[in-house]
Amino acid sequence: MNTYQYAITRLGEFAILIQVDSKASHELLEWLLTKKAQLQVLTNVEVVTTYSEILVKSINPVHFNYEGIETRIHKILNSSTESIEANEIIHKIPVCYHPEIAPDLEDYASKVGLDIKSIINLHTAPVYPVHFIGFLPGFPYLEGLNSRLFLNRKETPSQHVASGSVAIGGTQTGIYPQQSPGGWHVIGKTPLHLFDISKTSPALIKAGDKIQFTSITLEAYNLLSDKDE
Repeated sequence: MNTYQYAITRLGEFAILIQVDSKASHELLEWLLTKKAQLQVLTNVEVVTTYSEILVKSINPVHFNYEGIETRIHKILNSSTESIEANEIIHKIPVCYHPEIAPDLEDYASKVGLDIKSIINLHTAPVYPVHFIGFLPGFPYLEGLNSRLFLNRKETPSQHVASGSVAIGGTQTGIYPQQSPGGWHVIGKTPLHLFDISKTSPALIKAGDKIQFTSITLEAYNLLSDKDE
C-alpha cells in the first residue's frame, strides 16, 4: 500500500483533521477508504473523508482525549495493512440533457464553446469514481470530468436547484439529491432519487462506488419520473 505524507491539526476541542499531501487519485481514494475503516475502530468517534483529508471527530466529548487519540491515529496511518480496493459498483445514472429541464444548459454551452451534443458525449464518456459524499445528504463528489467542460461556478448562485439536477462547477460534476440553493451550472436532470430517508441505507451512492452518466430523451425522462411517483 502506498504511503503518504500528512499533517495533523486539532480543530476546536473535539476534532482532529488529517491533511494528506497528495492530489486526488484512485490510489489515494483506496488509502483513504482503508484508513477510514481502520480509524472507525476508535471509540466514540465519527470519521469523514474528502478528496485528500480525514476528519476524526468525537461523538462523546466526555471521553475524548487528544493525546491518546493522536497517538493511535499516527499508528494507524503509518501501518502497512493491505489497502481496501474501491469496489466495482458502477451506477448507471440516466440523465436528460434538455433545456426544458436543464435551465443552464444553453448558456453553459455558449460559455464553454461547445454544442449540446458534444457536451453530452464528453460528460457521459468517463466512469467517475466517487471520492466522498457531502454538501447535501447523498451528494457525490466525483473525479474525472473532461477539462473541456470546466467552467467556474456562477457568480450569483441559484436559489432553487431542483432535486436530481446534474451540474458542473469548476472542475467537478455532481448530482443534487435534494432541492437546494447552488452555484453550479445545471446541464441535465436524472429521474433517480439519490437519497431516501425511508430506506435502511438512505444514500444510493457511497464513497468508492463509480458513476457513469447515460443520456436519455425528454420523453424517457418523463416516463421514468411518472413511473417513480
